[in-house]
Amino acid sequence: MNDNLLETGGFFYRLTHLPQLWSADRPHFWSTLIVLLLLLAAVALIIALLRRQKPQPTERSAGPVTFVPVEDSGDSMQGTILSPDDRIVCSRGELDPDSRRRLIDEAPGSLADIVRLYDRCQPEIQQELTTLVRSEKIMERYAAGLKDGALQGVLIDAWRLFPDENTLRSFVELLASRDEDTQRAAVRLLSTMQEPQVLPMLVLALVRPDVFVPARVAEVLLSMPRESVALLTYILPELDDKHKQPVLEIISQAGVSFDPENVLACLDHDDLRIRSAAMLALGGGHITSALPQLMTAANDKNWQLRAAAAKALGLMGDSRALPVLNALTHDTEGWVAETARQALDGFYNS
Repeated sequence: MNDNLLETGGFFYRLTHLPQLWSADRPHFWSTLIVLLLLLAAVALIIALLRRQKPQPTERSAGPVTFVPVEDSGDSMQGTILSPDDRIVCSRGELDPDSRRRLIDEAPGSLADIVRLYDRCQPEIQQELTTLVRSEKIMERYAAGLKDGALQGVLIDAWRLFPDENTLRSFVELLASRDEDTQRAAVRLLSTMQEPQVLPMLVLALVRPDVFVPARVAEVLLSMPRESVALLTYILPELDDKHKQPVLEIISQAGVSFDPENVLACLDHDDLRIRSAAMLALGGGHITSALPQLMTAANDKNWQLRAAAAKALGLMGDSRALPVLNALTHDTEGWVAETARQALDGFYNS
């Protein structure tokens, strides 16, 4: 190695002309490269030593405090590392990166931990957990794999802590799953939640039988009968005729009272199926003010309407309908007579 090799000017000159040295002066090329590597190694060693000697601050002078100290219990546990759960509970200001990473990596299973720890956390951490659950769609992912009814409670508790319209919509979309177990799990979930905000979404699902299974949607609606019937009767005039019959059938099955105006209007509809469904809805809702219309329908020339009137009168349970039902047991149409007899059985056996 030349004596002038370590001379600063000569070294940097050679360093900037390495390609030329490779072609013209191989010995100087290799000696320059070796010196460069030695210098880089020395710099790395110095940096490592400085990092090891740097004192750790005992108190942060600025920014959020991530952890509060754990009180000394007197049993020589000062060196114990906090568990992930303890770290989340003890956090102030913001979650530490390790806790955040764990909650994300273990999602959606980490939802149970979040729900369990939430009430013990500082408000700032609660807000961060809320943001984390929503941004990572943890509830949606948890619900998508929910088949076990025993795990449903975690999701119910999570919904109370982190209500969100987009999450609720994703729950409704599970009713459109091709997997029947997923559909049933969604029915159980939404029926248990009893969330009124879901009703408009369910109505939109109900009028899309090409995507959603109407029977599943109806099950959820019937889990909140009063709220559902109030909404369904209100929107009845706005629905296409093809959707009126299934809606009226749900109203009938709910068995709760309602404002009858829009349902009564359906008694004059051209479609016999809609008129029949309206009668059953009035009977199922025990709308006694509609008794005269039902008794008139019991004498209609169309036997399907007479049968529907007989069933509706039985559902209504008003004793004033007994003479009409007795007369219908002698109807020339066997189905009408049988329906009237079943309605009377309901009177006498109730």
